[in-house]
Amino acid sequence: MSTIKALVCCTVLVALTISQVQGYSFTSREVKCHVCKATVQELEEAIGKEDAKKMVDVSGFRLDASGNSITKRVRFIKSEMYLTELMEKICEKMDDYLKATYKSNNKFTLLKMIVDGKMNPESSLVDFVQDGDLNKSLGHFCLEVLEDNEETFLKAFQAEELGNDLDIKICSEQAKYCDEAPVQDEYDFDGKEEL
Repeated sequence: MSTIKALVCCTVLVALTISQVQGYSFTSREVKCHVCKATVQELEEAIGKEDAKKMVDVSGFRLDASGNSITKRVRFIKSEMYLTELMEKICEKMDDYLKATYKSNNKFTLLKMIVDGKMNPESSLVDFVQDGDLNKSLGHFCLEVLEDNEETFLKAFQAEELGNDLDIKICSEQAKYCDEAPVQDEYDFDGKEEL
């Protein structure tokens, strides 16, 4: 119950502090970029809450020579069934986000309102963008991003190691919504001759 009260209080607080950003327009590609990255983050968080050691039997439609179904054991969090079901409901999390621009540079962002049960500390650094659809388009963008890139998301999250910069690998390199590149390891110049 206290979580609901906190959410109501935060919503009222946000409604009172929202300021309309004049003269700034952002492209649907920019919004999709941020929605894609938020979706990756939400998927990582949801998967992180599951038991990583839990195994499930996965069977296909193939049969062995005796007519028995061929099954194999995979980690639950890597199973296509789990990931598909998770992707079907993850877009509901976009209701927790608001469009905003940073006060310092007017750069577009999506801001998750509640972080670790508290108001996001970055909310004082942004101006919230008021729009006619009350940010409901974020959920639609999320569905579109997942529908257009379902195989990319499945493949990335089924990999044995998720690694760093998964959002960049999916949203920039594969889906092409963002222009960011992964952080490169610094090159070691020791022992190399200068030209």
